[in-house]
Amino acid sequence: MTTLIVGGGWSGLAAAIACVQRGEPVHLIESAKQLGGRARNVSWNGHIIDNGQHLMIGAYDRMLAMMMSIGVDTDSVFQRQAMDIVIYDTEYPALKLSSKSFLPWPLSLAWNLASSAGLSGLKQVAILQSSIENTLKSKDISVSEWLLSKKQSKRLIKQLWEPLCLATLNTPIKEASAHLLAIVLRDSLGKGKPAADLLIPRQPLGDLFPRIAAKYIQQHGSKVSLATRVKSLIVEQQKVTGLVLGDGTQIEANTIIVATNLSKSNQLLSSYIHYHLPAEYPICTVYLQYGAETRLAAPMLGMSGTISQWIFDRSEQTPGLMAVVISAPGEHEKMAKEALISLVCKEIHQLFPAMPEQVEQGFVIREKRATFACTVGIEQQRPQHQTDIAGLWLAGDYVANNYPATLEGAIRNGENCAKLMVADLK
Repeated sequence: MTTLIVGGGWSGLAAAIACVQRGEPVHLIESAKQLGGRARNVSWNGHIIDNGQHLMIGAYDRMLAMMMSIGVDTDSVFQRQAMDIVIYDTEYPALKLSSKSFLPWPLSLAWNLASSAGLSGLKQVAILQSSIENTLKSKDISVSEWLLSKKQSKRLIKQLWEPLCLATLNTPIKEASAHLLAIVLRDSLGKGKPAADLLIPRQPLGDLFPRIAAKYIQQHGSKVSLATRVKSLIVEQQKVTGLVLGDGTQIEANTIIVATNLSKSNQLLSSYIHYHLPAEYPICTVYLQYGAETRLAAPMLGMSGTISQWIFDRSEQTPGLMAVVISAPGEHEKMAKEALISLVCKEIHQLFPAMPEQVEQGFVIREKRATFACTVGIEQQRPQHQTDIAGLWLAGDYVANNYPATLEGAIRNGENCAKLMVADLK
């Protein structure tokens, strides 16, 4: 019998691909009119943009491998650039986290950091990096506690660690898991230059993976249904036997993978499984359309001491388009869109005077449930792929793995879930 996959985000798509590659037919069901979940296409101002700006790096090996397995030429769809992150602050000089130098890695990283944060700053970063393995072996604490225990300066906390924590964990440092941030730092900065490379998409994310994934799934004899809402699961005697659609239609199945976001998963599972699932945190992306000739000095720049956190130059796809990311909860959530656009423009001009004071057009996308909150002890809250209900499996980025809520984590969980399920069936 065909396996049903509920949810057409990147994790559900990865699960479907992994299933069909192992000879297991699937029927993927998505409630929206398009695939991609929180990394999907949005139409605005005559252009196709992403529903939120995503940061991808060379360490995303499972994401890249999955794309290549369905025929995506990752060398052409991504512009791979050596890590070159400069974080500007309202109080301190710019801080450089960059591998661009005449020196080889990791000396290049050290040179740029020392030149912008001083030898004392370089020493502090080295101390934190060297403490990663011991931190992972110890009881989880907050990122803030970890930083203070390693005597990180006020400047480094504000201008380096807090922006990186928000960008990768979408969780404030006083709440965020030191374990998860340590893993991110280990896998990005500790595994060599290619892992730290920035992957700049040359096309919208919906065209990059979801559209091609759907075509691949259908070409291999499986089915994809859009705009189809799953109302509930059918469970009899601790076994899954099917599901009920929004229109009342029932579909029989002995195996179901639930790959929806936390809220929808909780709705479908709460009657049968009692997990203490993590909370969800928002991400806000402010798109700013400047004149077509407007460019940043780099594909992405950091901002601290401001509500705006990261600004990405999207001119590779749309000339003059910038995407400003504001992660985690904050005062910006209560601001009207026009006021937020105005404030973000003011902050950008303050830190980058060459940027115009006014924007031609602005657009705000608020993902209220963008990611799970990567809080202290989160490892114990994340469920496993296999549930206590026979035939019921879980994917989605919140399911147990070493990564926070990233596209890499979503792909890993979808693929891992499918592998385990197919092995169990056989």
